[in-house]
Amino acid sequence: MKSSWRDGERVREVELKPLSPGRWRVRVDAAEFELVSETMPDGRLRLSGESGVIVAEVTPEGSRRFVRLGVLDFVLEREGAAGGSGRRRAAGGAHDGGMEAPMPGVVTKVMVVVGDEVTKGQPLVALEAMKMEHLIRAPRGGRVQRVSASPGQMVQAGTALVELEAATG
Repeated sequence: MKSSWRDGERVREVELKPLSPGRWRVRVDAAEFELVSETMPDGRLRLSGESGVIVAEVTPEGSRRFVRLGVLDFVLEREGAAGGSGRRRAAGGAHDGGMEAPMPGVVTKVMVVVGDEVTKGQPLVALEAMKMEHLIRAPRGGRVQRVSASPGQMVQAGTALVELEAATG
């Protein structure tokens, strides 16, 4: 089974081939390896391969997958998913000048105020969702025009958190 996933600014080509129950040949871009997958009682996956064992937690939400591998968090979005806008979106729900909550959660930190100059990739808001902290980062440099988030606020997916001035040029 083949699929394409957006990982930030990159598109990853993924292919999974079942070898036997719980055993897979995995290709991600040009890297190929074998994994043994075991579903744990809490729903997480125990993945064993040449490089050792890691626990993975995958939370699906529409065309997105929130993935935790050990202590690393990823937000992947299926490329070409039905209902997609066709335009590229950065992780954290960035589009045009606004940053949105990627899933329902609670705002734990707001790291900017109106008027702040920010750089691409700078953390703006921390959101706790699915027992993980998600950093909402600036998709580009610019000046903060509006901050709609506050610590302790419960938000739904798609809720605007921070808005940057419109890009010029």
